[in-house]
Amino acid sequence: ILNFYGPPGTGKTRAALGVALRLGKPLYQVDYAAIISKYLGDTAKHVKLAFAQARENDAVLFFDEADSLLSKRVATGESCSTSINQNRNTLMQELDRFDGVVIVTTNLFENYDPALLRRIQRHIKFRLPDEAMRRELFALHLPNHSRIEADFAVLAGLSRGLSGGDILNICVNAIHAGSADDDPAKWKVTQEMMEREIRKVRRAKKEHEGESGRARRRIGFCS
Repeated sequence: ILNFYGPPGTGKTRAALGVALRLGKPLYQVDYAAIISKYLGDTAKHVKLAFAQARENDAVLFFDEADSLLSKRVATGESCSTSINQNRNTLMQELDRFDGVVIVTTNLFENYDPALLRRIQRHIKFRLPDEAMRRELFALHLPNHSRIEADFAVLAGLSRGLSGGDILNICVNAIHAGSADDDPAKWKVTQEMMEREIRKVRRAKKEHEGESGRARRRIGFCS
């Protein structure tokens, strides 16, 4: 069992695919929405089925955002404790029986159940790219340099704190903006376009962080 953890957009899912490709196995990604059920006992059945299908296909089993399924068990006495704890116990038992490779990913490492932590062989932290990496990412995602009128070194400095996923979105959106002319010969990506897209991503992330903070405060108030 491998645990990939770190901020969103740092390549955890891509790395899971890379591990499967290196092993010559398919990647079986567990769909959290399909597994969870409001009916008592159904979630545990779905968990068992996921492991059975991964075993049948000799696949690498992949739980993305695994803290949703593998978070700490609920104290006895709460209305949902029996169902949630049953699901956690089923998952732990299936992990013990499974003899293949399991990869779990999370942005919230501290939410894992301690029983899961004891079963994980490797914890691999994914960090945000440094300036040199960001420069390489811009060059990677904007490969047609004859159409690019932008300084990758400057962009790397302006994108400090952004993830690889953020940089990909910036590049794709700038390419779309630079391809609007009816004459393809005039298609190009400029420094101004890139900087505008960087500002958009920063603004969106700031708004998202604000909404997440308000949601956490509401949850704390309700509990």
